[in-house]
Amino acid sequence: MGYVELVRLEEVAPRNPILIQGVPGLGLVGKIAASYLIRKFEAKKIAVIYSDYLPLPDGSSGVRVEGDDIQPPTYEIYLVEGSENDILVLTSEVQPIAFGQYKIGELVLDFAQELGVTRIITMGGYVPGSPDVTGVFACTNDDDFMKVLESIGVKPLTGGYVTGAAGLLVGLADLRGLTSACLLGTTSGAFPDPKASKMVLEVIDALYGLNMDLEELEREAEMAEEVIKEEIKLSEGAEYKPEEEEKGLPYHG
Repeated sequence: MGYVELVRLEEVAPRNPILIQGVPGLGLVGKIAASYLIRKFEAKKIAVIYSDYLPLPDGSSGVRVEGDDIQPPTYEIYLVEGSENDILVLTSEVQPIAFGQYKIGELVLDFAQELGVTRIITMGGYVPGSPDVTGVFACTNDDDFMKVLESIGVKPLTGGYVTGAAGLLVGLADLRGLTSACLLGTTSGAFPDPKASKMVLEVIDALYGLNMDLEELEREAEMAEEVIKEEIKLSEGAEYKPEEEEKGLPYHG
């Protein structure tokens, strides 16, 4: 059994709370989106999870040193106060190692349910088979929620696997009878992709009326596109060629 501990930093009583997760994955889509939410709403950190299942970004064990601050990798939960639904934003610089995903996922859901959460949404990236396929795709265990998502332009994900924390948390939530969904923004997956993060946040904004200012993220997306263009030039004009998929179902997350 590994070490896992959730430390509460503040006692809160959120209103009609939703848990939204964004951690590193394809194109850093979920991580960028979660960090933007936290920054724009000056969200307060309410809980931290420590575990030996959480490695440093390079996969090794250790701590991060910034000035006088020494911190091991953590999962962090923030509170964003919304108009009708408060939002718990779960984020991290890393994902748990494979055999620790369930333990940490269960601890997150224990905490979320204690605070009254009934819906779990994870955010991630989706590498399509063609650059012409764009937008936000979703999978959910609730047909009515899927209809709501489709009404605001989200497309249903009809096959493949959603890997890592983005996929596992929605599966664990389903086992508990919670509504769960994964929102995936299309991305090449090769670079951090704020444009894909913006698409996902636009869906979150439409769902929960956050009136979010996404101008800063739009500028980040434009800068990222310029970087990608330069990388393409350096690779001698190589055309967009997504990694050849292995036979079978595609992977997202």
